[in-house]
Formats: sequence, structure tokens, C-alpha cells
Amino acid sequence: MNIIKKLPENLINQIAAGEVIERPSSALKELLENSIDAGATEIEIFITDGGKSLIEVVDNGKGMTANDLKMCLQRHATSKITDGDLVNINSLGFRGEALPSIGSIAEITIDSHDIAENESWNISIINNTLQDIVPSTIREGTKVTIRDLFSKVPARLKFLKTNGTEVRYCREIVKHLAMSHPNIAFSFNIDAKRNFYWNKSEEIDFLSTKNRLKQIMGEDFLNSSVSVEEERPGMILVGMVGMPTLNRNTGREQYLFVNNRPVKDRSLIGALRGAYKGLIENNRFPVAVLFLDILPSEVDINVHPAKSEVRFKEAGRVRSLIINGVRNALERAGLNTASEISNALLDKMNVNSHSIDSLDNNYNLNNIQISPSSRLLNNKENDTFEKEITYPLGAAIAQTHGTYIISETENGIILIDQHAAHERIVLEKIRAGFLNKNMQKQILLIPEIVELSEEHFEIIISNTEKLSKLGLLIEEFDKKAILIREHPAILDKVNFSVLINDIAEEIIHFGSEFILSERLDNICGNMACHSSIRAGRSLLNSEMNALLREMENTPNSSQCNHGRPTFIKLGIKDIEKLFGRT
Repeated sequence: MNIIKKLPENLINQIAAGEVIERPSSALKELLENSIDAGATEIEIFITDGGKSLIEVVDNGKGMTANDLKMCLQRHATSKITDGDLVNINSLGFRGEALPSIGSIAEITIDSHDIAENESWNISIINNTLQDIVPSTIREGTKVTIRDLFSKVPARLKFLKTNGTEVRYCREIVKHLAMSHPNIAFSFNIDAKRNFYWNKSEEIDFLSTKNRLKQIMGEDFLNSSVSVEEERPGMILVGMVGMPTLNRNTGREQYLFVNNRPVKDRSLIGALRGAYKGLIENNRFPVAVLFLDILPSEVDINVHPAKSEVRFKEAGRVRSLIINGVRNALERAGLNTASEISNALLDKMNVNSHSIDSLDNNYNLNNIQISPSSRLLNNKENDTFEKEITYPLGAAIAQTHGTYIISETENGIILIDQHAAHERIVLEKIRAGFLNKNMQKQILLIPEIVELSEEHFEIIISNTEKLSKLGLLIEEFDKKAILIREHPAILDKVNFSVLINDIAEEIIHFGSEFILSERLDNICGNMACHSSIRAGRSLLNSEMNALLREMENTPNSSQCNHGRPTFIKLGIKDIEKLFGRT
């Protein structure tokens, strides 16, 4: 007796729905992608009971003909793939699975207006039965209504969260798509009440994207972030990334897009994390919105049912683009910190004054080089003082608690954490020596032998030239072992077997030669921390000002190696606000 049978069409759709439609937000995402692909410039969303009772999307897109309306509810029927080309996909949707899958687990009704024929039609799936197409009263675009989601598979309802949580998931979906499509207006309604409305931009450019980010992320994000603009052959990266001092305890505020498609790809998240290496603590996450435009033929988007993961032909080039683009943007930012830090300080401060004694002693600052061109503060020379405050970080006027420097600028005052600031300066000097090939190297009297797997051996041997530029002199020993004859001096107590195997794994996955430098950041950071000015050490005015001048000429000096701010600005208006003078 034959035991293998073809499954009924409805059961096939329900299985597909299990892969594509996990919760109400999944269904909403599919509907919104269809609206965007249809050229809509206005999209209105209605959610009831967290999406379980009702999900409705109304758009002003080009609509569908009567025949297309019938076909859209058929499995694997789509207008977005031409001539069987799965490589050059320029639309958000393309599989033709979503609508029939939704119809197998819910009631679905579609009204659409055909512009060419000036006709409107309605079609629906009720009780797993495709209804006849009938005329509709809709006058523009398309309206898709989903009722009683998962009513056909009630077991799935128990896996859903509270209505509030499901609404939050839905809002995140809208937020993602709205960020990448500033030319579309989005209206979001919860239980018949408008939650937000984001108006559209008439132009599609970076300025319109920034305006949309201001609508969604808030003005504080824009004030605490920098623009990213980086380009490689066949790839362009733009967006906004937060200053290292703007970080979170989760990665929830990291928004990544590939060809305007929202993705949560581990390789991209890893690259973003690599860009902030040495700028924030390992358990903190940067805030970022990044858009990667890449040739469709260079990326595979058909690797996940939800289309949220991608695969790149040259993952190493993409990773390098993100790391370099973000780091260059942060370095261009200069002496900036997250504005929310100063705002939080103002919120916590009261009007009670405290006396601060200016400290002075005979100690010298050993661990910092004072540039001959640096002007030394002399409080008795008013003309010198006036010139000093014109510097970005102003002129040091006092030290308090042996830890914090108070500096006066033309527009207010600055509080500097001397240990955090000097820690960053030392780290960047160590890093500069490494990158400029001025780093000390250690020649091993007895070469280190590292045994490797066959795959790792081939990878390391094929990259010996690249690794030598990073201070690792490697030779072939036998078929599965290498000799390390030379290494960076700062790698004094490193397990080379672990290091080399990790490098091989990273090269396999990313094809990049900068992995070692990332690994070295941790070691450099520890060195910088132990060799910098300690909290509690009193400094001369000249030493404090020398530190300020060094900070002004040091990349990433707005934050220490752990991502904490090195200084906080208080403008004149902020100070006047504290004293009630405004």
C-alpha cells in the first residue's frame, strides 16, 4: 500500500504560514511590503486586540486588476519575479506565499481599484474557501483586511504575548519600513485610536531620511549621532550612528537595511559591533540606523522564510565597509558626546552650590607629552586666559576631588574625567603605533609551534603576507603546523594556539585581514588603562591644559575605552536654567 501522499492545498498553506506568519506583526509586515511594492505613498494601518482580531492595511498604490486579484491568493503567484530570475530582485516581496498562507489561518478580504480600467473589485477567503470576485466600492489603491488571525490554528494563539506586546512588535515593523521609505506617509491606529502619523517627504534623499529618523527616533538621537557616508565599488553605506556615549543595554535600537530591506543579520550586527570595538564596553550596544545599497547580484535574500537574513558573496568587503564607514564617521565627529548625558546631568542637579578648591602641587605629569606649541594657563595673565578659552575644550580653571577638571569655554563650562580622558589618549597612541608600523616587535628565540587542522593550516599559510603586516611572522613547519617567529611585543602572554585558530575562523567567515587588530584592541585597552593618569592624582594647571590640548587632537577622545564620556558640557543657557535666570 502506498503511504506517501500529496498533502491537501490548504494544509500546505498552513505549513507555509507556520514558517512565514509567526505572530500578527509577521502578517502586517507582508501586507506593508506589498503596499510599498505597489508604489503607495500613503499607508494607513489599523490594529485591534494586538492584531488578533483585526489587521487592516489601506494604501493608495496602483491596485490590481480582477484577474490579478484572483491570482494573488494562489500559492506562489507573484508579479515580482520575471523570467525566473531569483538573483536580481528589487522588490520587498517575491515568493507569493504570504496572502494564501494568511488565508489558511484567518479570514482575509481584499478590495482593490484598477486604475487602468477604473474598476474596483473584492475577493475574500472565508472558512478556507475562496469566494467569488465581486465589485467593490473602494476608489483608490488596495485595502487588505485580516480578521481572527490563527482562528484556524488556535494552538498558536497561546504562544502570543499580551496585546500591548504584540502591538509593540507591530509598531517596530512599521518603524523599520518607515525609516527606509521616507517618501511614504504612515498612519498607525490601535483599537480605533491614532497612535502616530509620520508625514511623507516629496524627495528621496539623505535629508528626507534624516527628517524621518527625527520623526521616529526623536531629536535627541539626531543631536547625539553622526552621519555615515562610505562607498566602495558596487556598495554604498549611509545612515546615522550614535556617539559611543549613546549606548544601550540591548541591541533593540540597531536598524540595518540592505537595499531598503530591514534585516537582522548576524554578520552585519557583528560588523557594527566591530566598528565600536574599543569605544564601548562589551556588554553595551550602540544605537545605529544604517542603509547598505549593494548590487542585487551580490546578495542572496532568499535564505530565510521571513527574508530577515541575507548572505553576501563578499562578506569581508561588506564588513570592512561598515567598520571603516562607522569609524571614519565617529572620528570626524571630533569632540562630541551624546546630548542626553548633559540633559540627564541637568535633571539631577539642584541649585545648592558647592565650593571647589583649585588644587596645585609640584608633581609632574609623566605619562603625557606636552606639545611645545601648547600654551600654558596662567591665571594672572588675563590676555592669555582669554585666548585659552577659545580652544574647543577651553582653559582649565580648577581640579576637584583629585579626579575631575573644570574648564571654562567661551560658551560655558566643561567637566572632564582626567583618568577616562587620558586612558583614551594612551590607547590611541598605542593603536597609532600599531597601524603606522611603528609598533615594537618581539623576536622569539625559540619559535612557537602551533598545530592546526588542515583547513586552518591552508587559510593561515595563504594569508602569511597579510598577517606579517600585522606583526605576525609565520612560517610553514610541516603539513599541519606553523612556526611563529615574530609577534607584536604587546602580545606577551597570549595563547598563540587559540589566537591563530580564531584568526583562521574569522578569515573563513569574513575573508578579512583586520581581525588581529580587533583582537589587539582588548590588549591595548588594558595597557592604556593601567598606564594612564589615575583618579585622585592632583595636577598642575599646565598639566590639566596639556591634557585638554591632547584630547582635542586625539580621535574618539569624547569617550573612554569603555564607552563612558570623558567630559560633559554645560552651556551658558544650561547654567542660567539651573539658577532660574531664564
